[in-house]
Amino acid sequence: MILIQLLRASISSALPIAIAAVGALYTQLAGKLNIAIEGLMLLSCFVAVYVANRIGLFIAVLSAMLVSCLISVVVWLLHKYLMTNIFVVGVGINILTSGFVVLLSSTILGSKGTVFFENIQKIPIIRARFFEENSLLQAMFSGYNVLELLALSLIVVSWLVVRKTPFGLRLRVLGKSETVASHLGLNVNGIRLASFVLCGLFCGLAGAMLSLPLGLFVTGMTNNRGWLALVATVLGGENPSTVFIVSLVLGLTMSLSNRLQIFLKLPAEIVLSLPLILTLCVVLFHNILKTVRRS
Repeated sequence: MILIQLLRASISSALPIAIAAVGALYTQLAGKLNIAIEGLMLLSCFVAVYVANRIGLFIAVLSAMLVSCLISVVVWLLHKYLMTNIFVVGVGINILTSGFVVLLSSTILGSKGTVFFENIQKIPIIRARFFEENSLLQAMFSGYNVLELLALSLIVVSWLVVRKTPFGLRLRVLGKSETVASHLGLNVNGIRLASFVLCGLFCGLAGAMLSLPLGLFVTGMTNNRGWLALVATVLGGENPSTVFIVSLVLGLTMSLSNRLQIFLKLPAEIVLSLPLILTLCVVLFHNILKTVRRS
């Protein structure tokens, strides 16, 4: 039963990473990886809980997605029309956002620490009745909230879009060769702009998934999940399903590190860094394999 609970918690931990990673995958397929994922998610965390406290859940999720989408498009416009390095712009957005949310929190909410919102409605939870007879299946596959189910649905839809639609084919052609895409008459700028729009929307949903269930905001709330999402994007290749699998592994390490704090007499900083250490090892192993295959 403990293992089932760990796996269930891993799925919930992995879903924000997975949906952000799939969003970044669109930009990677288009040949211009957006690395501002951490910043987009963090800003969306703030926007989601603030709007939810003032208006409601639906408008909060929509606002978080739109704000994230706007910043993502800005990243593309700065790269396209000002000829800036897209990776420098992405890192700059991450740094700027980390300071900007502190400013917003202290100015609007009057605190730089943890802020609780008492007026936020609870996110509806869907319970599958056909799992009621089996407690293990019910614990594993039931009890997900609406945002988690929406994220799962979008991941499935993204797989269909990338692998089975003309838009997905155009994305992959553009990522392989911009010259070939231009000769085929594809709208290179339009496709890349669309990929950044999708990336922003997905990252906005990921941020809302982190803050709304808790009904609070704290600076650094993403806890490097944006960077983990980038790792899942790179390691997952061109397929949303493999990106999701990598995200599940990363989610498992995050859930495991949270539980190990109870049993291990180690500083919390060391235990909580386990997902990052594992990520580093996986990336190194991945690069070694690529080098061996090429040789």
